[in-house]
Amino acid sequence: MHHRMSSRLLTLGALVVAGLAAPTAAHASPGYADPWPTSFHAFTSSGDFARGASQHVRQRRGSITLARGAQEGVWTSPYVSPQHGFSELVASWQATTPGGSWVEIGMQAQTATTTSRWFTMGRWAFENSAAFTRTSVDDQDDPIGKIYTDTFLAHDAAPGGTPTRYRLRVILHGAGRAAPTVRQVAATASLPGDVPQTTTSPTTMRRTVDLRLPSHSQEIHHGEYPAYDGGGEAWCSPTSTSMVLSYYGVGPTRRDVAALPADPVFDAHQRVDGVVDYAAIHVFDQAYDGAGNWPFNTAYASAYGLDGSVRQFASLRPVEEQVKRGVPVVVSIAWDNTDSDSSNDLTGSSITGTDGHLVVVGGFTASGDPIVYDPASPSDAEVRHVYQRSQFERDWLTASDGTTYVIAPGSGHGWRGHRRH
Repeated sequence: MHHRMSSRLLTLGALVVAGLAAPTAAHASPGYADPWPTSFHAFTSSGDFARGASQHVRQRRGSITLARGAQEGVWTSPYVSPQHGFSELVASWQATTPGGSWVEIGMQAQTATTTSRWFTMGRWAFENSAAFTRTSVDDQDDPIGKIYTDTFLAHDAAPGGTPTRYRLRVILHGAGRAAPTVRQVAATASLPGDVPQTTTSPTTMRRTVDLRLPSHSQEIHHGEYPAYDGGGEAWCSPTSTSMVLSYYGVGPTRRDVAALPADPVFDAHQRVDGVVDYAAIHVFDQAYDGAGNWPFNTAYASAYGLDGSVRQFASLRPVEEQVKRGVPVVVSIAWDNTDSDSSNDLTGSSITGTDGHLVVVGGFTASGDPIVYDPASPSDAEVRHVYQRSQFERDWLTASDGTTYVIAPGSGHGWRGHRRH
């Protein structure tokens, strides 16, 4: 499992449905409301990018890239104003970065009286190079808020109160004749409150839906590539992301896996499930020293032509709607079955606890219990679990304020993904 601090504290695959195959409308739930507001905004079309400010940047087939002859360019979005303000924000992006090119994503928040500095939300390329290494940026703090790896958290006593709006920035860096292309930059913003301890969201399910994901266990990778955090419990995020890519039939090819550097443990394991090792190497965050950077994982998935973004939800109901559309959802969760406090248990898990872990919700039972493909399982054959809805929802909201990776089929733009062969 991937240990990270909770932010509160610092269809292309097979759709298996019991009954009819078509998704159904949500149950009516009079009186139910999510415990806090969330929002998501993406700039992802020619019209969206035209509304921003560009320097040495041009549009190309609904995306942005460097102007001819430029080695650096900047695109800045207009301000986005979530209806209820926000105290937490995670940016995500979709880009191709050939030949040593790379992108830097920034965010600037504004309260009623004060504008923050530009925070760096990530420096990213699909491949590292001699001149560039994929990384988050430490030690970013000002009176408005602070960055924790990939997440902006507003200070409680920020001048002007809770931030009311934000804007995003993309700095595109070329390398010789190579230039990055960005097809989406987005952010999920929320105003988290107390997690309900005795109330669970009512399900929208009317029948069981199980997407039947290909299963990968992180535990069979113990000791592989120690320079990339050594597999096993450290690789829950790339393992979860790899399950979603495998579900869509995309990802690194056999040749890609064969070309990975020699590693005595990986090679002794016959490079089994090597797509996980490939993902771990390609999402690894130098500053964080781990493979669990949320937007690095969605950017990796998006490089294969998928529509990946980090999103926050305040209940399992939006996750159910994604699953009904054939979209599995990765969620960030934590639990502890070893102490006397039953309010953070997760019955039926293969491990006794974790202070930060990524799993894939790949279905729901008709009664609303999540069908979870949990990489913290002894083998690939043991990855599928069914967890209690009340426990799972509470543990997820408490651990990460409802953070997810939504990785859906791509929507075009002439985007050339890396399809597996």
